Amino acid sequence: RLNEIIDAEANPGNNVLPRVPEMRHLLNCPEVRGALISVLGPDYIEHPHRYCHSLRPTTEPVDDDEAAAKLIKNAHQDGYTPLGHPRQHYLRYARVMYYPQDTPIDLGPTHVIAGSQFNKGLTDEDKARLVPWTAKAGSVMVSHFDIGHAAGVGLDPQFRHMIKFIYLRASAPSEPTWKSTSTMWRRPVKVKTPHDLELAWSHGWDWLCGKANRYESWQTLHNGSNQDVDVLIAGLSDENDLDTRLHSVQLLAAAGPRANESIGPLIEILDTDQQAMRVAAIYALGAIGKEAVAPLIDHLRRVGEREDANEKPSTWSEGAIAMEDAANALGAVGADAVDALRSLLREGEGWASISAAFALAEMDSVASPAVPDLVAHLDSSSHRLVRTVLDSLGSIREGVPVVEIGKLFELTRPGWDEEIHRWWTPQDGVRTHAGMALARLGSDSAPAQSQLLKALDDPCGHAASFAMIALQRIGSPEAVQATMDFLMSQRWDASVDGVRQF
Repeated sequence: RLNEIIDAEANPGNNVLPRVPEMRHLLNCPEVRGALISVLGPDYIEHPHRYCHSLRPTTEPVDDDEAAAKLIKNAHQDGYTPLGHPRQHYLRYARVMYYPQDTPIDLGPTHVIAGSQFNKGLTDEDKARLVPWTAKAGSVMVSHFDIGHAAGVGLDPQFRHMIKFIYLRASAPSEPTWKSTSTMWRRPVKVKTPHDLELAWSHGWDWLCGKANRYESWQTLHNGSNQDVDVLIAGLSDENDLDTRLHSVQLLAAAGPRANESIGPLIEILDTDQQAMRVAAIYALGAIGKEAVAPLIDHLRRVGEREDANEKPSTWSEGAIAMEDAANALGAVGADAVDALRSLLREGEGWASISAAFALAEMDSVASPAVPDLVAHLDSSSHRLVRTVLDSLGSIREGVPVVEIGKLFELTRPGWDEEIHRWWTPQDGVRTHAGMALARLGSDSAPAQSQLLKALDDPCGHAASFAMIALQRIGSPEAVQATMDFLMSQRWDASVDGVRQF
C-alpha cells in the first residue's frame, strides 16, 4: 500500500495513518502501548504529526565513500511541528519509528546516535557514532524525540519506508509505569555513549520514578563520600582531559551544598563547553541547590539583555528551540528556585522571562505557586512567551485557569498572522499550544468545553486535533458526541485511489 501511495502520489504527510489505517493495529497493540506507557505514562497523547520517510529504489551504484558522506550529511535532530518547541532532557516526548519491510543495511535503515538527546546540535564527533537500526518487517523503535539520527543510503532496488509517529506525556510521573522491581538507579551493563553522564541518567531515572528528590539515586550512590571540593574544582581546568573534568563535575554534584564554591566555575561551562561537560554542569548546579539560584538568575538576566537586542533570540529556531543551560539547571534545582524564577518572569517579556517560564515547566507541580505569574503573560504581545507559558501550564497542571487558555483560540494580535515557518503563523502556534495544554490537562479542562467545541473548526489542523483530544479526555456526553461527529466528518476511505473514486 505504501509503495503505491509514495510512487503515484504526493507524500500524504500527517494523513499517512488514514491512508493506511491498518497501521492502527500496530500502534495499539499491547507491545507498543506497553512501551509507550513505560516511558510516557498511561495517559500519553498521540501527536497529530506523522510522516512516511521513504527511500526510493536506487537507480545508480553508490560507493562506500559516497554512502558515508551522504549519511553524515543526513544526520540531524528532528524539529517540532507545526512551530518550534523547547528541547527537553526529561522524557516528555517520544518518537516511534516503524518499518513495514525487512530493513537490512543495503536498504538504508535509519541510523541513530545514542545519548544525543542532551545535545544542542550535532558535532562531527556525534555524527561519527551513527549506528544503523537494521530490523525485520514489523519492528518498532521508541526513542527520546531529540535523539540524533540519519536516513541511511539505499543500495537495494526497492522502496524503504520508515513511518514516524510522535507521542507526548500528559502528566508528570508519580511512580514507575513499567514492571519495576526497584526504584534505585542501576548503571546499565552496556553503555553506548562515549562519555559518562551517570549523574544526568540517574537524575532522569528518579524523575521517571516520581521521586520528589530527583537526586536520590546519586546521593545514595555517593553516600559518605567526602571528596575535597578544592581538588574537584581544580579538576575542572581545561588543562585536564575530558574524562577527568567530567569526573570532577559529577563528584561536585555528590558534594551538594558543600560545593558552593564551584558555582562560578560551573556556570562558566554552561552553553560554551563540550556538550557532555555542559550537561554534567547543569545537573551539578541543580544538586548544589539553593546557593546556585541567585548566580544562575543573574546569568540568565545578562543573557536575556544580550538576546533582547536581537530581532529574536539566537537559540530560538522555529524547528526546535535550544533553551539556556542555566534554565535547565534552575529546573533541576526545583522548589528552591521557584520564587526567584517568579521574580524574573515578572521583569518583562523577553528571553529571560521565556527562560524562566521553561525552567518552571521542568519542575511540574512543584512550580504551582507560579501559575498566576504565568497566566498574567497570556496577554503578552510575544507569541514566543505565550507559547512557552502554555507549555509550562500544561506541565504544572495545578490551579490552571483553563478558560483563560481557551480564549486564545479566538484571540489575535498584530503580526501574529504573518507566515514565519513552513507556511505556519504565530497564531497557528499559539492555538496549537493552547490545544495541547488543554489536552494534557484532561478532565480538568472541562470548564473550557464550549471553547474546545468551537476549536474543532480551527483552520490549523494541529489545533483542532488537540482540541478533539481534550474533549475526548473530558469525556462528557456532549464532548464525546462532538468528538465522534468530528471524526465521522474526517473519516477517509482508504480503498479509494486515483482510479477508483467510490
